[in-house]
Amino acid sequence: MTKKLPLPPLTPKEKSVLEFIEGHILSSGVSPSYQEIKDHFGLASFNSVQNYLKQLTSKGYIENPQGQKRAIQVLHSASAVQEHLQSKKVSTATGSHRTQLLQARDEILSLPLLGKVAAGQPIEALKHDEFVDVPPSMVRNPSKSFALKVQGDSMIEDGIFDEDIILIQKQDSANNGDIIVATVDNEATVKRFYVRARPDSGSSEKLVELRPSNSTMKSMWYSPDEVEIRGIVVGLIRKF
Repeated sequence: MTKKLPLPPLTPKEKSVLEFIEGHILSSGVSPSYQEIKDHFGLASFNSVQNYLKQLTSKGYIENPQGQKRAIQVLHSASAVQEHLQSKKVSTATGSHRTQLLQARDEILSLPLLGKVAAGQPIEALKHDEFVDVPPSMVRNPSKSFALKVQGDSMIEDGIFDEDIILIQKQDSANNGDIIVATVDNEATVKRFYVRARPDSGSSEKLVELRPSNSTMKSMWYSPDEVEIRGIVVGLIRKF
């Protein structure tokens, strides 16, 4: 029988992080988010969380697929939890085995929350250290998607309210009637998009209309080269 090589030893903090992940999986059925790990250990930043997970990954204790924060898979336990994991193995359609506790990898998608959409707030200048957990069914293309928090009431008649979180698919084009995130003079806004002649101008020149969904506000009109489409709104999350 081939003798298995021992796993590299863990530092006390690495062992604590691994045990926290294991305990969370056992109690809730899913792995913890970066935010939950950060809060539990009082870490200064998400980089600290990533560093611990990278160490645990390099030592062979976990797998941590990128882009889905509740997808951490425990390969080797720091304690008796390993016995529980081994006893829960099940067969997949291909005949391979995986753990029931870790099947949540496809149930949660984590998108970067880039900040608030508000006049005067360039998207590029906003922080990238927060994430939003969403069901994968809400996002068409996870690798090209992000989230923004709405500021203001310009879209309330479309059911988009102040402090709502909208999910954006990155693209540089849109169809008439789409709700888009656009920048004009490096200022970000969320509006309905139309390309048409301005009714009150007496001209047939096609302009971009960024139309609010609020009857107390007026549309904004721009030449096409003034508007940079950053993406279209594909979903919304509201916390009560």
